[in-house]
Amino acid sequence: MRRLRRPVLAAAALGLAAAASGCAYFSPVQTQDFYQTADGTNASIVDEQGTFEIGVRNAIVVVDDDGTAALRGSVVNYSTEQATVELTGEVEGSPAFSAGVTVAPGEVIELGPDEGQQEVAIEGLSVEPGDVIDLVVTATGKTVEASLPVTDTTLAYYGDPSDAGGASDLGGTSESDGNQEAEAEQAEEAGH
Repeated sequence: MRRLRRPVLAAAALGLAAAASGCAYFSPVQTQDFYQTADGTNASIVDEQGTFEIGVRNAIVVVDDDGTAALRGSVVNYSTEQATVELTGEVEGSPAFSAGVTVAPGEVIELGPDEGQQEVAIEGLSVEPGDVIDLVVTATGKTVEASLPVTDTTLAYYGDPSDAGGASDLGGTSESDGNQEAEAEQAEEAGH
């Protein structure tokens, strides 16, 4: 009886190990696929082999409280040649904005109204936060379309950092944090 138990337990252990390690074999690896993890949308232009040439990442239209709209996101050039990417926003088939973005090979251009970003002028956009418009991306002789969401500044990271309750909400230091540091330095100097 004892001799029969060992092979059965060994086979069961081997089967359990094979079953536990095999789950990754049957599941695709998520990090190999681009998927949308943010509020905006992605659009990709690929060549005949399926290699990325141009990517528009996390594109979104943000409408400020005063009604001013801005396209935010980034344009990535995966190719080895400079590319000009045409971005066109369409509302019910009519152009709402259009811009050309020149991207060097292997570079990323950030879109938005902030310093260090390329601004895309959007004037007279007749959409509300929550609407979705069409984004037409043209580069390297190819065109793709994507749905472009419209949001407002309800989320602090889309608003003006000075209006977000202090920069500490965005990972920086606020004025009160600076005061606490200065007070700590003064207390340390007084103790010495």
